[in-house]
Amino acid sequence: MWKPFNIAKEDVFDKKWSIIGVGVLVGLMGLYVINMFVSMDLSQLEDYINSLPESMIALLGGELDITNPYSFTSSYIYSFMWLYCGIFLVYMASSLVPQDVENHTIDLTLSKPVSREEYLIGKIGFVYIFILALLAIITVFIASGMVSSEIFIQEGIYWDRVAAATLLATLHLGTLAMTAVFASTIFLDAKKTTLMAVIVMFVMFFIGDFSPVMNPDIGNTLQYFSTWFYYDTTKVFGAGNYANLARDVLVLGAINIALIAASLYMFRKRDIPV
Repeated sequence: MWKPFNIAKEDVFDKKWSIIGVGVLVGLMGLYVINMFVSMDLSQLEDYINSLPESMIALLGGELDITNPYSFTSSYIYSFMWLYCGIFLVYMASSLVPQDVENHTIDLTLSKPVSREEYLIGKIGFVYIFILALLAIITVFIASGMVSSEIFIQEGIYWDRVAAATLLATLHLGTLAMTAVFASTIFLDAKKTTLMAVIVMFVMFFIGDFSPVMNPDIGNTLQYFSTWFYYDTTKVFGAGNYANLARDVLVLGAINIALIAASLYMFRKRDIPV
């Protein structure tokens, strides 16, 4: 068990500034959105939101209550977490294994008493540590903005919403990163892996966000095949509606586990000289 941990630890120390940099950047953005809400003319904003086409409202997270600070924050921060963090995670996860193959450092690692499974589990562990640390930093900024905002205080500080949204974001970003890891075990090439992972990400995004404006016969069925459908922070963080939270956590968790298992199986079968 220590071997995967050591592999993960080395990558964490190597990427520590990336964790801090991205986390602080997105956290400051969240803080800005919360502070921006205080100075807005909500009546004009509501008229503007109502004038948007359904496809744009779907992009912002579906039904919006812009007078609610939680809904507003969810629409501009959590709904776009895939854009703020996901693309970077996909790019990073796509190169973890291929970079070692191309640099031939994997030969040295696997020549030690380290199995392929232990090596890949270490890489996967690093990805999840990265995601957890990233969201921890972002959550600190969002939480500090909430407790310092009179509007949030009047609305009520609901830490259960923060916890639920963070859990969903962790699993959602995990599916994006694990898709890249799985693709990397197939191609062992960073460019091909990144291309495949980005294509899958955007396909999932378009299906999940725009299925509500599709033909109901198609959209109502197609939406269940997108991970975005199960990442619904508009209801959880925005409205405190946990009706589908258990289902969404189970589905996203199952997808993470399936991608990890598929990655381990594929990596075991690949012909990698050591």
